[in-house]
Amino acid sequence: MSQIYNSNRKYIDIFSNIKQKTVFCLFFSLFFNLLGHSVTREEVYNYIDKYKDAALIEQRDNGIPVSITLAQGLLESAAGTSRLAREGNNHFGVKCHRSYKGDSVIIGKTCYRKYRSVHDSYLDHSRFLKGKRYQELFTLPLTDYRGWAHGLKRCGYATDSLYAEKLISMIETYGLDQLVGETAPAGDIATVDKTKPKPKPHKPTKQDMQEQHWHHPKLHHPIKRRNDLNYVMAVLGDTYQDIAKECNVKPSKLLEYNDIANNKEQPEVGEIVYINKKHSEAQGAVEQHQVQDSNETLWLISQLYGIRLKDLAKLNKLAPDATLHKGDIIRLKR
Repeated sequence: MSQIYNSNRKYIDIFSNIKQKTVFCLFFSLFFNLLGHSVTREEVYNYIDKYKDAALIEQRDNGIPVSITLAQGLLESAAGTSRLAREGNNHFGVKCHRSYKGDSVIIGKTCYRKYRSVHDSYLDHSRFLKGKRYQELFTLPLTDYRGWAHGLKRCGYATDSLYAEKLISMIETYGLDQLVGETAPAGDIATVDKTKPKPKPHKPTKQDMQEQHWHHPKLHHPIKRRNDLNYVMAVLGDTYQDIAKECNVKPSKLLEYNDIANNKEQPEVGEIVYINKKHSEAQGAVEQHQVQDSNETLWLISQLYGIRLKDLAKLNKLAPDATLHKGDIIRLKR
């Protein structure tokens, strides 16, 4: 299985060991182009509220951490707004495979399973993880979401090399790990789905939202360190404004630190967002970077190594938006 909806901008595997190798993992996202809008934080909260009980039941009945199920559902379905989620009730990117005989949704040239309900998707997701490939994960405690996230990537759930980090960031930022100790509702998913009250038909007010989400923990991005700089990893629902406020940085400064245009409001999922000024050249032993793909840009390289875009461009006598070609050598130090 591969992650269907990742980032609509080509992105870098920032967690590779750049002294041994520099690997650029270039991802395509369908969901921003197909939806025409970005996922909001409110949509993420609504998703958690709507499917938390289903995830808790799967934790109780099948031993899959509620935090992992919700994080995967959020990422794979773009909080339930992706085309696959809307047309096929498929929230986990499950493909048809040879033995599948049910309904399907075709996206591009790929066949994905179509379910009668979202809760059928949750059940099938559990059946999939209970297969032989993922058996090692069930030796881990329910609280070890990091082990589960890295195990899913290691066992081949997704081709996105940042998949584990995206899951972990989603869990930690939205406090999904705090749900592990909650009690699942009585019955199975079908029973809970039938008895769950219908949402109000009118558009909820700001007060309604505050009352509905009072139980959610305060959003908190773990501060990480790379290139001798502090950064956070963007999660679904983030805006640069929100990240700046949380990290006590002026929004204009945050955009400046990351060489982001003023009219761009939302980072991609998994994007590195530095919260202090980048360097004028690379830190450490690495002195140059060889372009691996023609889709690489100076901006991507500047984020990978924590170098200001204007300084990297000047160092290589290139325009900041210069087109790069496979095999080009980019200097990282004077």
